[in-house]
Amino acid sequence: MLPTPSIKALQTIFSENAPQAKALLTYTREQLLLTPVGEALAAECYNPPSTKDIRMECLNALGDFYGVEAFDTKKGECLYLNTGDTYTPTLVRFNGAYLVTTWGDIAERHGITA
Repeated sequence: MLPTPSIKALQTIFSENAPQAKALLTYTREQLLLTPVGEALAAECYNPPSTKDIRMECLNALGDFYGVEAFDTKKGECLYLNTGDTYTPTLVRFNGAYLVTTWGDIAERHGITA
C-alpha cells in the first residue's frame, strides 16, 4: 500500500471529512467501486478506470475542489485535487505516495512550466 498522510494533515484539506479521506486512501479497488462516486465513474467509462483515478475522484467528492487534474514529470505522473490555486495545499499523488502539498511546488522542482 502507498504511504498516506495522517488524518491531522488531511484536516487541512478536508476539514471534518478527513477521517473519510483517510479511509478512502486505504480502500481496495472493490471497495472504491462500491461507493456512489466509484460506481458512477465505472458506469460512464468505456474502459475500466484505474484504481488511482477512482480513488482521486472519490476524494474529489469529499471537498470543495474543481476536479482531478494531472501533469507528467520525468519521475512520473502527478495527480492532484484542483483547489483553484497553484500554491494552495491539496492532496497530490506523486512518485508512489499521497502527499499534502501544492502541485505548484512539485511542478517547480521538476522544471514544469505552464
